[in-house]
This record gives sequence, structure tokens and C-alpha cells, in this order.
Amino acid sequence: MESFIKYLLPRIVYLVKILSAVLLFIMMALTFIDVLGRYLFNAPIYGSAEMIQFLLALTIFSALGIVNADDSHIVVEVFEERIRKFIPNLHGYLIQGFSVLAMAFISWQLYIFAEDSYHLGSMTTVLEWPLIIVTGSVAFLSILSLICLICGLFVKNLYKKAEDSKTSSGSN
Repeated sequence: MESFIKYLLPRIVYLVKILSAVLLFIMMALTFIDVLGRYLFNAPIYGSAEMIQFLLALTIFSALGIVNADDSHIVVEVFEERIRKFIPNLHGYLIQGFSVLAMAFISWQLYIFAEDSYHLGSMTTVLEWPLIIVTGSVAFLSILSLICLICGLFVKNLYKKAEDSKTSSGSN
């Protein structure tokens, strides 16, 4: 199992990095072309604002997988110091447990939203695209992000255990 996760996680992160870069590039190019069309030719791209909103959501949730795999979240130090002071041995587990629970809750809610948009046949406001395309993609990316978070924590704990065993065997 350990070797499977060590094999799988870097590949998922690599694919998500490529996806994030492509989405960000498309969003940049669409914005650039829309602004050129709007101000030079008085012909903006129809629905570009809505497309950029979708691309932004997809970019955020694809990049979240990278952040979760690397465990490089923003830390609110107001709470962290207090937690570290009161329960120093459980600090890391409490923080990581909260991260997993929060990401699981977000993924669950996004899945419900995607399912509702599918069953209701919801369409986007301007372009009238099926909303399930965006909601389903965001839900999938959030679930992938949750998997990256769990695998990243697993790999991080494996390395920590390996370092602890090296330290304890080296001190004997």
C-alpha cells in the first residue's frame, strides 16, 4: 500500500499541475482576447465573463490538490499557538484531522450541488450550457484534492516514521 501511494501521489500532482497551468493559460488568453476585442474592435467575446468564472473555479480546485498533497496550507497562527500549547503531542493530528474533515465536507457539498444541477437540468445564465459540466468538474477536482490530502499526509507520516527510526537507531 505504501509503495502504491508513493507511486500514485506524484503522478496525480503532476497531472493536476498541468491541468492548473492549462486552465490558467486559457483564462489569461480569453481575458486578453476579450479585452482586445472589446476596446479595439468594439466586439467582446459573448459570455466571456461567465467562461472566466468557470475557469477560475476549475483553476482553484485543481490547484487545491497541489496544496493539499504538499500540505502547504495557510496557517492561522492565532489558533495554532494555543492548540500547540495545550496539546503539543496531538497538535499535528488535530490540524490534519480538521483539514481532512473540512475538505470532505466541501467535497460532499459540491457533489450534492453537482447531482442537483444534473437532476434539475440547470443551465448557466448567459451561455445556457449545462451547469453539470462545471459543478461535476469542480466536485471531481475537490474529491481528487481530498485524495491528495489523505495520500500526502500518509506519505508525510511515512517519512516522519522513517526519520524517527533512523534517529533512534543512530543514537544506540
